[in-house]
Formats: sequence, C-alpha cells, structure tokens
Amino acid sequence: MIDKIGGKYALVCDICSEGAMQKFDDFWDAVRFKRDNGWKSQKRNGEWQDVCPECQEGLKCLAK
Repeated sequence: MIDKIGGKYALVCDICSEGAMQKFDDFWDAVRFKRDNGWKSQKRNGEWQDVCPECQEGLKCLAK
C-alpha cells in the first residue's frame, strides 16, 4: 500500500508489512519507484495489494 504519513508517502508491502527505505513527496513518485524496483500490484479478494519482490517469490512468507 502507499500511505501518506506526516506529509510523505510510504510504500509498504501488504503481505509482509516491510516498507521501502525511501519516503516520497509525491504519490506518483512512489508508484514509479514501485514499478522500477520490481514491486507488483495484484488484486486479491477484490482489493488491490502492493507486493514486494521477496514476497512475490515467497521468500519472506517461508521464513515466518
């Protein structure tokens, strides 16, 4: 998900809750970062989720 926190946008994985280290001034900057760094948006149970590259491969899910 991309949340606005304290005037900045934060990109957080909807599966593992890990966030990108970078914060963004603009929502679309976060979207570009997500796309350029291998994050994916997927629809699950009618809701859109942002998923980090590690969760896409199941690496973090296996570690939990």
